[in-house]
Amino acid sequence: MTEERIEWFFCNACKQKTKHFVRGEYNKHDDDDNQMVWFKQRMLIIECCGCENLELVKMTLFSEDVEYFDKPYKGESDNQGKWDEVIYPPVTYRNPPAWFEDLPDPTLREISDEIYNSLQTGSHYLATFGSRTLIDRLIVLTVGDKGNFQKGLQALQDGGMLSQHEREILNPVVDAGNAAAHRGWAPTKEQIAVILDTVEGLIHRLLVLPKLAEELEEAVPSRGGSVKVKAGKPVVTVKDKIEAAPKDLRAVYDKLAGTLRALGDDVTIHPQKHYMAFRRNRNFASVQIYNQKRVVRVYLNLDPDTVDMDPMMMRDVRQIGHFGTGDLEITIKSKKDIENVSALIAMSYEAS
Repeated sequence: MTEERIEWFFCNACKQKTKHFVRGEYNKHDDDDNQMVWFKQRMLIIECCGCENLELVKMTLFSEDVEYFDKPYKGESDNQGKWDEVIYPPVTYRNPPAWFEDLPDPTLREISDEIYNSLQTGSHYLATFGSRTLIDRLIVLTVGDKGNFQKGLQALQDGGMLSQHEREILNPVVDAGNAAAHRGWAPTKEQIAVILDTVEGLIHRLLVLPKLAEELEEAVPSRGGSVKVKAGKPVVTVKDKIEAAPKDLRAVYDKLAGTLRALGDDVTIHPQKHYMAFRRNRNFASVQIYNQKRVVRVYLNLDPDTVDMDPMMMRDVRQIGHFGTGDLEITIKSKKDIENVSALIAMSYEAS
């Protein structure tokens, strides 16, 4: 029986160097007899001995890449080849925050995702630009488009959403984005961490916490009411809320879900943490249920400018953070409301 080979590599899942099984290997050796130079290449498929995570490693060594050292105790000089090592997928030195999936705006999620992807390839310029863009998007979602960046920050401060102390902390982050864009400056690994810590903290406070507080409100029983979820359950998901819904509200949700499913055989349902996604080629309806408020909300992929808006039940949410996708929010309180907006629901389905 062939003994399994084990070597040390960085594990993306364990976030440190660990022992890995070498599951496959290809070697290539090119040399030039006249010039006495050579080039070695190793391609390895490795599996972490601990978490079983699989990675591909490309190792290259050029004859001139040599590092010198003194042998311990003996003091004799020696040298060895200095291998260049690249791991696929690239090493992730910063993970998205735990609340990443709770970002109530798909654009923010996409920008953040691109920032973390750029960090994997060491693209600190792109990460710095992206951080500035995150602040721009946050301003639009909280106080609207104010024409320029400084006016947006001032609107945040005037609205009580940004203190003078926080603005002083944010100023170097803004300056970093300007320097990266106009003066060719790129932050170090440690500096980009400070930038992202600052921006993520602001986004979490202004966008994520308010939406999670709304979810928490649903989990806390009202006076005289019963507990909505089992004790010890850390998160109330949309499935939990549907199961715990009052009988009349559950009937409204079931009627809406049935209407959405009946639009076509190609409709599929994808439960998310905070909403139910009804999808054709893409999401055409994102449905949330609020037991305390006794309402169901559905977000449709329609341009609010093309809709005859009923302010009593409809809202333009293009610049408002919310869970799910769709620019038109409809608040449904009864089965009759579903009938009144059935044409809009069908339009969103056809557009998807």
